[in-house]
Amino acid sequence: MVGIGGGSGSGKSCLASSLKNALGDQIAIVCMDWYYRDNGQLSDAEAKKLNFDHPDAIDMPLLLAQLDALMAGAIVHAPRYDYAAHARRRQTHIVHPAPIILLEGLLVLHDPRLLQRLYLSVYIDVPDDQRLIRRIRRDVERRHVGLEETLRLYEHCVRPMHNRFIHPSSANATWIWQQNEDKNFSRDLASHLRMVLRS
Repeated sequence: MVGIGGGSGSGKSCLASSLKNALGDQIAIVCMDWYYRDNGQLSDAEAKKLNFDHPDAIDMPLLLAQLDALMAGAIVHAPRYDYAAHARRRQTHIVHPAPIILLEGLLVLHDPRLLQRLYLSVYIDVPDDQRLIRRIRRDVERRHVGLEETLRLYEHCVRPMHNRFIHPSSANATWIWQQNEDKNFSRDLASHLRMVLRS
């Protein structure tokens, strides 16, 4: 199992996709964001108090159980999360087992139970302003979250939780990728994983 951590907008999903393109069926991707707790029953006022960057936002028992099932060779039906409704959808992500299970998410390097399962891990380090710009584009274009709400969440949740939980978790990474300085990291990591698979 390989873990990819980093702040919001650091490029975790992009790195995961790049590795998937390089290694194909040798990798199965699991996204920690899929495992947000179902909050569809909350009122609009209550939903505004949700903090998606806090460890408690993740349904960790389900995530751990499905990761263990994948590692044991089983197919899992991972949840899908609707960011607009704050609820899980009926549809699921069907994830097939593979020689490498790649887990990516904000808090992958924070929880000791996940760290125990990781063979190696990467923390992606990107300047705060660059990550914020990426988050705005992603939320507005793909998650249908308005600009004002994106900025409110960044100020009250994303930035403080990054400083409290996410950035300190970089100390647990096998490698810290300074993304703006090393343009070959993704290719080099893919080569390393090929070597691991052959050994």
